[in-house]
Amino acid sequence: MPLHVLYQIPYASWPVRLTMGLVGSIFVLTIFGWWLPRAIRMLRNLPAMSGAQAVICVAVAVIPVAIAVGPLLVLIALIRNPVAYVTDSGVMQERVFHRTPVSFTWAEIAHVYCRLRRDGGVTTISLVATDGRQIGFGNTGGVDFESMHELFANQLGPQVVRRCATSLGG
Repeated sequence: MPLHVLYQIPYASWPVRLTMGLVGSIFVLTIFGWWLPRAIRMLRNLPAMSGAQAVICVAVAVIPVAIAVGPLLVLIALIRNPVAYVTDSGVMQERVFHRTPVSFTWAEIAHVYCRLRRDGGVTTISLVATDGRQIGFGNTGGVDFESMHELFANQLGPQVVRRCATSLGG
């Protein structure tokens, strides 16, 4: 953890991790534990099928497994639960699949974008560096995004911190 942390934003809070973890686990276990063994047995019969039947059989066997990769990646991210830090020297975000974090100094931040709920609360903040790197975080609970947005506005000025857009759904 960096020194002088002003805000610490986890990827997901415990209730979100628990709920999404259970849903994702059920989905992944169903595909990889129940469907995949049946698909492998089905694929063993490919030599006895015509060409068109074999193509359809492969598609029916492989498409659910390919779709299950998404929830598997979400589960890995929930288990890893990377954290973003806003410090007195800039912003840093741990990554899910790499050891080295993404970090910006205050001078490297070119744009700050955010989204508002209908009630005016900030739900997401995205930072873009001058070289195109990005850090984005959403409010999964427990973090005062309004004061964080105000900190960015005070630190970087109105040319960098854009006016927040309003979400349609929220």
